[in-house]
Amino acid sequence: MSPRVRAALFDLGGVLLHFRGNGRAEAEKSFGLPPGTLRRIAYKDAFALANYGVFTHQDWLEAVRAELVDEFGPRAGAAVEVWAQDPGELDEDAVAVVKAVRAQGIPVGILTNNTSGLEADLARLGFDAFDTLINSADLGVIKPSPVAYQLAIEAMGVAAGETFFADDNHTNVIAARNVGLHAVDFRSVPGLIADLAACGITLPTPTPDMKGEHRG
Repeated sequence: MSPRVRAALFDLGGVLLHFRGNGRAEAEKSFGLPPGTLRRIAYKDAFALANYGVFTHQDWLEAVRAELVDEFGPRAGAAVEVWAQDPGELDEDAVAVVKAVRAQGIPVGILTNNTSGLEADLARLGFDAFDTLINSADLGVIKPSPVAYQLAIEAMGVAAGETFFADDNHTNVIAARNVGLHAVDFRSVPGLIADLAACGITLPTPTPDMKGEHRG
């Protein structure tokens, strides 16, 4: 039977890529910053602007550096370089599923809210198991805006009703469904496999060794 969907879109962070905070912790320890400092400072207005593509990735880092220096002194600014070297950690089980989908000739896209530094991070991770990368910093709009999904559909070249989408953020899933995508909540890799099967994409067995837990 032909798949009911002809393309698959996946969110990145929380689905295929996880940030454990190792880079932040290392940077804070190296420069004597209180634990949690980088999380507190980094993910504010400058980060939002970088996700919209108003700021570049480097603009965002420099904004974080400026706040660190203002609060903790000149030496603290160098913590940015240590933190910025952490590209996150791929979920190999989830990535194996994406590769299996793609191996069936189904185009795979990544739809993510991210900064202009994304491609460099993916290259550092060696992750290229996708056909189309759709980054909010390039679009100038972020999920859950309907425009983000419409632009993603255009980039994939497949109608919304023929496109699968998985995201770990339920608001994003609701928004995608409203646009017409077959959108599902990502909770675990086995759950993702079941959701794909429900849309007609049955993966070959044996499947990867999957623990059944969401590791994000």
